[in-house]
Amino acid sequence: MGKDEVVDLVDGRDRKVGEATLEKCLSEGLLHRAVAVLVARSDGRFLIQVRSRKDHWQPGRWTLSCTGHVRAGEGYAHAARRELAEELGLSPAVTQLAKVFLPKIRSRGSVEWEVVSLYSAMSDESPRVDPVELEGVRVVTRAELDALMGGRRLTPDAKMMIAEYWRANRGRPSSRPSRRAPRRPAPASR
Repeated sequence: MGKDEVVDLVDGRDRKVGEATLEKCLSEGLLHRAVAVLVARSDGRFLIQVRSRKDHWQPGRWTLSCTGHVRAGEGYAHAARRELAEELGLSPAVTQLAKVFLPKIRSRGSVEWEVVSLYSAMSDESPRVDPVELEGVRVVTRAELDALMGGRRLTPDAKMMIAEYWRANRGRPSSRPSRRAPRRPAPASR
């Protein structure tokens, strides 16, 4: 999604309160919607991506299988499927696990403040990486993913989403949605 694309602005209950460009959201730290998808393999491993080194947001760091912003008027599930197709060329079914209100995260002069809908997907397909958005992908075990959680190579939002994934699934790949209530926004200072 380009910085000039329009997203819905939301309040602390994820109700639409307006629209703005992604650039305005990132420069002013406005609350907007995003998606994150973690793709599990049938052997229990997970597909993760490394962000492009040319990206303005968390360049060269590892994150979930795919992440992205929800366009104005677009639903979360549609955005999750679109991002999987755009970034990885994959089209598996997605299952919503949780909705999380992330605290503001700063990177290279930008401020992300998002309501993120976390999805799981199952696929053994080989990804077709979008070289503009990603440096590459890797298939990792749960132990390898846990090791990344303790370091600095994983984006801060990915750490929060992976922790939520483990809570929702008790650490197992699953197609069952979580019954957890959405988390409310944390204080703005970070």
